[in-house]
Amino acid sequence: QDWLEDEDADQATDFAEKDELGVRRELLEKAMAVLNDREKDVLMQRRLRDDPVTLEDLSEQYGVSRERIRQIEVRAFEKLQNEMRKLAKDKGMLVPA
Repeated sequence: QDWLEDEDADQATDFAEKDELGVRRELLEKAMAVLNDREKDVLMQRRLRDDPVTLEDLSEQYGVSRERIRQIEVRAFEKLQNEMRKLAKDKGMLVPA
């Protein structure tokens, strides 16, 4: 027996996924405002690139140790997560713990 697939359901799912991606991108952009310029740069270069910059390269760029860059990255990521949770909660979105 042949089955027909409901293409409207797939389109609705695609639209919902694109809409959610847009909302998440908007939240990320707003949440980045809590970071200072160095935190933004380190986080973007370490976590938001297809080819992340090494701790060594960033340590040379900023004139600090690799460990210090790692600390900045971790702190920036935690700040970003907290702000995104806050913004998502304010929008009434489900926020995982």
